[in-house]
Amino acid sequence: MTETLPRELAHPVAKGWMVHCVTALGAVVGMMGIIAVSDHKPRGAVLWLAIAMVLDGIDGPAARAWDVRGHVPKIDGYTLDLIVDFVTCIVIPVIFLHEFQMLPAGASLYIGAFVLFMSALWMSRTDQMTTDHWFNGFPCEWNMIVPTLFLLGTPHWFNVVACVALALTQLTNWKFVHPTQVRRFRSTTITVTVLWLAAVMYMTARAPKHHPGFGKLLLIVCPLYIVGIGVWRTLSRTAAAEAAGQPAEAPATSGE
Repeated sequence: MTETLPRELAHPVAKGWMVHCVTALGAVVGMMGIIAVSDHKPRGAVLWLAIAMVLDGIDGPAARAWDVRGHVPKIDGYTLDLIVDFVTCIVIPVIFLHEFQMLPAGASLYIGAFVLFMSALWMSRTDQMTTDHWFNGFPCEWNMIVPTLFLLGTPHWFNVVACVALALTQLTNWKFVHPTQVRRFRSTTITVTVLWLAAVMYMTARAPKHHPGFGKLLLIVCPLYIVGIGVWRTLSRTAAAEAAGQPAEAPATSGE
């Protein structure tokens, strides 16, 4: 990656600051998403959430590859990432749920408050990840769940069940995959996630035109895949060894 950068950006410190700026840019994108929701523009809001996901997918691998923590120690990339994620992954999707009437009118605020409450607790967990980089509990990926439910046009009762069920896992050790850091299934996980994101952006751009069946299928397959491999990891021998205090799969050494 160094060879493709201008010489002034090839210095490790410059690259570190560039990664931090990409992460911080997510806050600006989040602001645009909030404005889109307040202006009652669901298409714009979903597209801003998608852009935030792309930024979030870029900064982590770059930070680990370029040892950003070592070269720019004055900025805590993990804290910065949490701040931005709380806005783009939790606050905006919850407001989206309420503003676009995806939940029963009488219960919308209560369910949204419950999701925010549980997500705040999850963000504060000291054991968010296992040694092999699986998340413990649902990792607040409401920016993936809410656009999926919106584009599929799922009924209120289904949205309530999905939101409450996922929020209830956030204080458990139920496993969810990290798309880039979990080595097993990595290529498949990244492919499925990219296809899901492409389907979201395509179907959002077409709205309110009729959504193609293949696009809807992609929206369904990705969450089912994430949940499915999470079930496998939770019930696997690795989980049993972890519960017994034995080391699981060795963690990647490039993580920040």
